Amino acid sequence: MLIYIVRHGETNMNQARILQGSYDEPLNEAGISLAKITGKALKGIHFDEAFTSPLSRSFDTIRILLDESENLLTPIHIDKRLQEVNTGDWTLKHLDDKTDPEYEHIHQFFKDPFSYLDVPNGENVYDVMKRTQEFIKELAARNDDKTYLIGTHGFATRCLLNMFYENKNDFWHGHVPYNCCFNILEVKNNDISLIKEDVCFYDKDSIKDYYS
Repeated sequence: MLIYIVRHGETNMNQARILQGSYDEPLNEAGISLAKITGKALKGIHFDEAFTSPLSRSFDTIRILLDESENLLTPIHIDKRLQEVNTGDWTLKHLDDKTDPEYEHIHQFFKDPFSYLDVPNGENVYDVMKRTQEFIKELAARNDDKTYLIGTHGFATRCLLNMFYENKNDFWHGHVPYNCCFNILEVKNNDISLIKEDVCFYDKDSIKDYYS
């Protein structure tokens, strides 16, 4: 079994460094273009099933990837466990607004989610780890020979993959996953391993890191 896990394409809020969380922000033109380029690069890979967060930026990324890679008949399933972290009262706040009374708390949470667990009316890192890892373990338990495509988000991706990292205390593993980048899991004899990390199927000059 192979499981391709992709972060959605770019949004205007990514570009503006605004906390989207579980707010349903759509792809922008650059995000749509990046998904199309990535989808074309995936031609030749047959995806048996796809699963996605219900948020449109993830769902639309998956739909474009399947269309462009000629997997038009692949069924898409929505699973709320793949949704981005609920940032509660911080949703739509600007990461660079130093006048915000929550600025220091937001940056503490963003820099090291394990050190700040009291997101007002939202989720913490362990909440998201629990649901995303539950999803991937459930899928891996099928232990079949199929190839799956999973659409999710930056924070949710790192939560899902944390169980595979050598240093589990390093949450971001170097950086926020890039838009439309892939992490690939392989399942053999009920053993799950991370075989590719943060792979971009597009020109490296197109990689944007809005959260460095």
